[in-house]
Amino acid sequence: MNTKQSVLLTGGRAPATLELARLLGSAGHRVIVAESARRHLCQHSRYIERSYQQVPPPRQQPDAYIEKLCEIMQREGIDLLIPTCEEIFYVSQGRDQLLDYGEVLVEGIEVLRSLHDKWLFAEMAREVGALVPHTVRVQSSAQLREAMLQAGGPVVLKPVYSRFAAHVRIVADPLSAAGQSTLPEPTVGQPWLVQQFIKGKQVCSYAVALDGQLTLYADYETTHTAGQGASIYFAYSDHPQVRDFVSRFVQRHTFRGQIAFDFIENEQGELYVIECNPRLTSGVHLFTGQHDAATAYFSDRGKTVFPVGKQACMLGMAMLTYGLAGMTNGEKAKRWVSDLLSARDALFRWDDPRPFFDQFSMLADLAWQSFRTGKSMIACSTSDIEWNGEEA
Repeated sequence: MNTKQSVLLTGGRAPATLELARLLGSAGHRVIVAESARRHLCQHSRYIERSYQQVPPPRQQPDAYIEKLCEIMQREGIDLLIPTCEEIFYVSQGRDQLLDYGEVLVEGIEVLRSLHDKWLFAEMAREVGALVPHTVRVQSSAQLREAMLQAGGPVVLKPVYSRFAAHVRIVADPLSAAGQSTLPEPTVGQPWLVQQFIKGKQVCSYAVALDGQLTLYADYETTHTAGQGASIYFAYSDHPQVRDFVSRFVQRHTFRGQIAFDFIENEQGELYVIECNPRLTSGVHLFTGQHDAATAYFSDRGKTVFPVGKQACMLGMAMLTYGLAGMTNGEKAKRWVSDLLSARDALFRWDDPRPFFDQFSMLADLAWQSFRTGKSMIACSTSDIEWNGEEA
């Protein structure tokens, strides 16, 4: 492998993508970004050599999107394309075309479909010997009510395809709630899951695997979140049960690419696997400044890179907004203040300050889209890249 690689990243809007760009750039690689949004976090980073903005939106124009990526790969002499956000599913569908111009760190679409579909993934996790909450797949309002009436305790309702815990509902008393008119309305095309609620602490993992071997691995507990969604504070927890599952899973499926899992550890110490995100996640923030972490995306050297720094990191603006709103008692407030003061901000770096300030124009753009469309800012942030099982 040449020391210096030319890498194309898609999905420059995510803080995790910025982290990966900085990792690769500081390790001496040449980083190009392609993004369908008008504004994104990576566009003015000093670690990005060139930013292609407003490429065709993959969800609305999948064929034109792949054609544009092929054009960029050829023009820039790209060695490796790494998709980072949910556009990964469209990249996967166009993988055979893209491989004519360089390597692509992604599995085929049927593999990704099984991982992204929460019902199919639960079956895959069971096959590896994992504990999975009791889950019922429903395709109509009648099936939903029936599953709730038969539940023996609290349940979680969620679409088979979703992200950032969007639309997730925790129902403490399913018997009473089954008669309400505000329940979701599942369909054959958009099924939902009725899943046993497991009380405990949430743990997330992020890994890179090449041919079934882990080359990069991190896990972290979910202590602060954006509402009930994505984590906004990250500290390496080095959870042996989690690492064991991830290692067995990627080996069993000879997996190649990025893969992340969500778990719940109950009060008895039992680990339940909840869902999978087969893409880049915030776990990458735990590798800041580690040059060997960049190599993990290119080659399997027979070893796994783990986080070496013990300092936690956070998405500072999110901690100030969502974290502040989540302080419901004195103990939580004390923890929040302590974590806020001790963690470093994942976006701000003295050697690369511009992305920190770019986040404000990006948020303003999302706020305008939200006002214009009547959708939430989170929904707007993925409206052009999300994938809900549609056929190519």
